[in-house]
Amino acid sequence: MKTTYKFLPVVAALAFLGSCNDLDTEPMGSVVTSTQKENVVANDPSMAEASVNALPMMTKQYCGVLGNTKVQSDFGWPASMLFLDSRTADMPSTTSTYNWFGDGLDYSDKTNNNYSTRFMWGTNYNMIFACNSILKTMDPETTNPTLQYFMAQALGYRAWAYFNLAQMYQFTYVGNQDKPCVPIITEVNSDKVAVDGAARATVQEVYDQILSDLNKAVDLLKSTGHIAPADRLGKQYITASTAAGIRARVYLVMNEWEKAATDAQYVIDNSQCTPYSIAEVSKPSFWDASDHSWLFAIDIESGEVGNLHCWPGHFVTFYTGGYAQVGVYRKINTALFESIPATDVRKGWWCDANGDSPNLDKAHADILYGTPGSYFESKEEAAYINVKFDTYQSMFSGVCYLNDIPLMRIEEMYLTLAEAQAMNNPTLGVATLNNFMQTYRNPQYNCMLTSATEIQDEIWKQRRIELWGEGLSYFDLQRLKKPVDRVGGGFEPAVVFNIPADSPLRLYLIPLGETQTNPLIPASANNEEGPIPTPIAE
Repeated sequence: MKTTYKFLPVVAALAFLGSCNDLDTEPMGSVVTSTQKENVVANDPSMAEASVNALPMMTKQYCGVLGNTKVQSDFGWPASMLFLDSRTADMPSTTSTYNWFGDGLDYSDKTNNNYSTRFMWGTNYNMIFACNSILKTMDPETTNPTLQYFMAQALGYRAWAYFNLAQMYQFTYVGNQDKPCVPIITEVNSDKVAVDGAARATVQEVYDQILSDLNKAVDLLKSTGHIAPADRLGKQYITASTAAGIRARVYLVMNEWEKAATDAQYVIDNSQCTPYSIAEVSKPSFWDASDHSWLFAIDIESGEVGNLHCWPGHFVTFYTGGYAQVGVYRKINTALFESIPATDVRKGWWCDANGDSPNLDKAHADILYGTPGSYFESKEEAAYINVKFDTYQSMFSGVCYLNDIPLMRIEEMYLTLAEAQAMNNPTLGVATLNNFMQTYRNPQYNCMLTSATEIQDEIWKQRRIELWGEGLSYFDLQRLKKPVDRVGGGFEPAVVFNIPADSPLRLYLIPLGETQTNPLIPASANNEEGPIPTPIAE
């Protein structure tokens, strides 16, 4: 039969692009067996290095999934972050045709042939395919520390990809453990799957696989001494701290509070990362993976991306070569912004209702308004605009598309720790929250809530502010079973929705190409499409 996973063959051209190390062919072009590959790698671990280095490259691959379609929103995981954030109530943006992420904004991405669901499915299964290809070449019982490190990279990235899929294609773990999620493909069953297809595993089975991979990755990385990110480039790779941070996210979704707290505390204690200070985020920032608060990142090098086909081109307000110039701005929910106290440094991460932000120096302000060629004729037009993210080295043209993209910052671990503690011990959780907020964001902050669920909601609010634009807001909505309530949030009238937590619109559909070629996932086994959302008059 046809290859089941329609998007996976793309990996052959991408995961090993420019880095083929002759694992696939012998002289004269004959194909070697998996056993022969394993023997080659065992004798010379460096032969696997190029394949492992390809994993972080896949997170930023332009045209990595949709190929010849050359969709300008096909540039790796940063595009997924924008797709997901656009589905929330926290990021108003224009419904202009220049908004390549408008399908998430108006939920027209709910069909099984929409390019965003094809993109989400393909991006993550491409990663899984590449990880499986690496693991196939390695003896799982190897004691070689280099190979153990390489195995940990593949296990960690595979777990991350499955965790992404699990949160997009089925409702959250708690209460849904027996519902169909996504197919599980590993190095063990991939050959069989290519022939027979694969059914949707249950949510429980997928989470068991995620935790199995992460547990092995953490153990391998600890045993080989890869505890903390080594440097800027090192943050593309998974360390014990990174894997524990991903596992803390998983445990938070599973409501395994003690385990989430343990992992978050491990990351805080061992990652060598510390939160941004108040002074450091009193200006546009968040573009450099070498910053001490970043744990896990997509590192962008010169020549990899450019022009409009990149995250800054669609997202960073100050990028003068991007879509902001034609009005595709990313704003904050106005009600959320107005709830931020003036004493909180993060209030300056967006312009206020008058277009002012204390974080703007003259150079940044001139990009927005006040000079010939500025985006706006008046400051008021810049109301609630994102100024959290700066351009590369504060350059406004040329190579300013070189922003690194944060996948995990240490601040998230402090908020995870506080939430996990609060669900078992509200007093302890509030103390952790107050200490973090008073030290790093708002010296006058003082939460006095005593109910675990009320504290959880307060921490969710702080996560919405702190992690805005970093691709986590939709996942929080899902795990906390919150509605997508845009009423009073500053959205255009056509996309003012209040979508319940249990609406089928909240899940992506498995792509048409998959249900057409995989006999074990017929169309009848797909998620429900759901009705077109109805705008709410404000």
